[in-house]
Amino acid sequence: MYRLEYVKKRKRRKRVAIVGGISTVVVATFAIVAFLGRFVGTFTVSLETRNVDLTLLEKKDSTAHTSFLRVSDLPAFQEYTYKYLKDIDGFENIDNEDSSSFMGANYDSSQQITSLNFFKYTYYVKNVGSKKAKYDWSVNVLEDVKAKDGRSLLDTLRVMIFVDGEHKVYGQAATELNDEGDYRSPVSVSKEQADDNFPFEGYAYLFTSSKVITTFQGQEINVGELKRYTIVTWLEGFRSSDEEFAPRGAKIKLGVEINAYENE
Repeated sequence: MYRLEYVKKRKRRKRVAIVGGISTVVVATFAIVAFLGRFVGTFTVSLETRNVDLTLLEKKDSTAHTSFLRVSDLPAFQEYTYKYLKDIDGFENIDNEDSSSFMGANYDSSQQITSLNFFKYTYYVKNVGSKKAKYDWSVNVLEDVKAKDGRSLLDTLRVMIFVDGEHKVYGQAATELNDEGDYRSPVSVSKEQADDNFPFEGYAYLFTSSKVITTFQGQEINVGELKRYTIVTWLEGFRSSDEEFAPRGAKIKLGVEINAYENE
């Protein structure tokens, strides 16, 4: 793991990639949120139904129910910091169906996207059937390609998940115990680095494992009910010396799987 520094101490910013792929699950319903490609990629959400009838929506009032959602041409990521995300109207514009998934983009002089500070995607799950349903869903690490020096993007990856307006931030376990006696990493700036401009934002919830970010089980959804989800990903931290360069060549694949079943 390399040392994290926040924005006011950085000397330069390097682009690294978050990538992804599609996996399958042998259960009643599944959805996949994928980050594909190094500089050009795709973000997808797909859904299959059997004995329950759920659908995916990008807009809560949409009548165009679908089992597949896609955002194409996903650029590489640059490092960013939680404070700047928090300053975007207190997350209200991020957890919003009307804001662009590329609202965190950087542009060149011709207004072409060159990289992303963060990526966000908002969508809805709706029960359009006649039965109350339950579903489990998890955010998974499908692939972790390390840099030549052995470092991984998981060290600085942050995944923020909004469920109907409430959010949690998840991060990789630290290598040393924190002051509370566990291995949670700071969401952003550590207590030692914190000041009035960059306050300590607490500790991130731990990734479940090196393969699973987190899992939500037994989510209930009534007939006609909508559940809104926003997933935000970024690479947290800034370097303060030339030796602490980004892990060149490192990539990760992330996917979200949702498995639905009848409510008992």
